[in-house]
Amino acid sequence: MATTESIQATIDRYIERFSSGDGAGWAALFAEDATQEDPVGTPVNVGRQAIRAFYERTAAMFGGALTLVAKEDPVIIGHEAALSLYAVAGAGESRVRMPRIIDHMTFDDDANITALRAFWTMDSITPDPA
Repeated sequence: MATTESIQATIDRYIERFSSGDGAGWAALFAEDATQEDPVGTPVNVGRQAIRAFYERTAAMFGGALTLVAKEDPVIIGHEAALSLYAVAGAGESRVRMPRIIDHMTFDDDANITALRAFWTMDSITPDPA
């Protein structure tokens, strides 16, 4: 049975691996048959391979420069969590920020992510040159 601590550890690795460019390690946090809808309203990725392909497409779009930052501790209840994040992608003059992302995740008994829905909109993306 997944505990609050094991789910928190998965969330911590989710942010760390996404931000470090470890697409394979990030996708490995998902159950083999997991679903991912990012952002909500777009086609759902089904299965770990499709989720990894999503990461690789996203990384390629932004030259591999992707960072997720938790705004606060997640709310974890049972096998579900809600997490408030922001993301920074790209570099230099093409760097952008997604200032408000809410991820809703469900987990199996081993604290693998079974479903992820990311709530954010394209019109929230703002320039953030560094």
